[in-house]
Amino acid sequence: MIDLRQLDATLDLWACMWEPEEKLAFETALVRAMIDDHPRAIRLGALAACQVIATQRLAAASARVVELWEFEPGELEAVDKVSTPRRALADQAERLRGNVLGVELLLARVVSGADLAAGALLDWVDARDLVAVARTTLDARLFAEIERRLARRGKYQRGRIARLLGFPVRTGAGDRAGHSPEIEQSPKLDG
Repeated sequence: MIDLRQLDATLDLWACMWEPEEKLAFETALVRAMIDDHPRAIRLGALAACQVIATQRLAAASARVVELWEFEPGELEAVDKVSTPRRALADQAERLRGNVLGVELLLARVVSGADLAAGALLDWVDARDLVAVARTTLDARLFAEIERRLARRGKYQRGRIARLLGFPVRTGAGDRAGHSPEIEQSPKLDG
């Protein structure tokens, strides 16, 4: 009912919206996807994305759409089932935004095996914060974990990290097909 691959790709793209103008344009596109004459699956996916991202504008728009459109109870349950756990992680990650020390401590807990549950949260931590930790840490284990985490991000985040932050994102040799063009063209940093 909900295309999880498409939802995760949408959330990956949202994670690259760093400027207010980009966020506003992305929100507008999501709202239009919920209300325009799109197939039901697209509207449900957009609704799920809005409920995960849950900015004030998107939360209000998704609430109006739920009231006005005739979604089946099973469809709304499916949206809730996929959006609620993602929203919880997004909330926690948002609270960490800009807290480089907090992100470093979270990474250290995961690497040491002291808090394996925190690994899911690291997948939602802002990529800019992971890069900031990578640039300042002296711990090779943390750096390796950051590289691994960034390589697992979606193609949009990997591309933006490589292009705008100048941080090379290495993926496994068999993962070439998923690269965005920016990855292939990113300059190699000596290190």
